[in-house]
Amino acid sequence: MNNTMERYLIEEILNGIKFDENYIEATFQYKLLLKLAKIFDEDTIFPERNIKKYGLEPNNFLKKEIDIVIEADDNKNIAIELKMPMNGQHPEQMYKFVEDIKFLEELQETEKFSQCLFIVVTSDKGFWEGTKSDGIYSFFRKNGKELEGKINKPTGKNENIYCELSGKYSIEWKEIEKSEFRYFIINIKK
Repeated sequence: MNNTMERYLIEEILNGIKFDENYIEATFQYKLLLKLAKIFDEDTIFPERNIKKYGLEPNNFLKKEIDIVIEADDNKNIAIELKMPMNGQHPEQMYKFVEDIKFLEELQETEKFSQCLFIVVTSDKGFWEGTKSDGIYSFFRKNGKELEGKINKPTGKNENIYCELSGKYSIEWKEIEKSEFRYFIINIKK
């Protein structure tokens, strides 16, 4: 089977999940895994996969585990990182989005993965609208600018903590049918 995830396929999957306010990220991950098992061979889909499995040294990466991996021969693996923030903490969660994107960029550079995807789902409108539109908010709220370059950690005494992205990404929030939830998807490019 062709081991790629097209945007329309991900959008169909997201619109086919009945999200509710009681969901947590683990519930989202489980529901997504069930849907993926109907498309790909279920023996190739793995949650919480340690990067050591791919001969990668965890100390060289921002994270040690990938939320979902769809494995294939010839390093055509797909890595998927998920976020489902439901408890506010907008600037901190936005920065975690940036960290996950950076992690996926790191994985993409290894050439062990042919595709790396980042998916965010939430019903918390503070992620896509609000009074603040500067700093980290400027990338995720209406008419946001492209997410790129050096992104500083927005809170605490962490002026020297940042992620530097090598790619440029546009955040486009879309509604999930028949729900209060919205999502965005980023396909990491080399």
